[in-house]
Amino acid sequence: MAHEHFSIHPAPVTALARDFTASSERLDDRISTFATRAENVNDAFGVMSESTEVLSQYVEMTRQTVTSLRQLSAGLRHYAAGLRYTVASYQGADSTQAQQFGGK
Repeated sequence: MAHEHFSIHPAPVTALARDFTASSERLDDRISTFATRAENVNDAFGVMSESTEVLSQYVEMTRQTVTSLRQLSAGLRHYAAGLRYTVASYQGADSTQAQQFGGK
């Protein structure tokens, strides 16, 4: 029969949430830099930059990439929030159980 209880180690889960948050923040900084530089192509493509079709496709691809990276960053923040919520819920339930059995 499977275990009938659930336990976690709050410290490592909290550390993972911090790592996700820090990664999201670093990614946000890099996304902004990338977005600014990537759309300023000027004559980076040489003769190709004169083709408005190619240039517009490049700009659209860049915008889609930035959107996807922002979604990734948001996902990391949401995972971090979920982990923090899990730890808080576990600690609350653990505390309630301890009080019911006469602990502190």
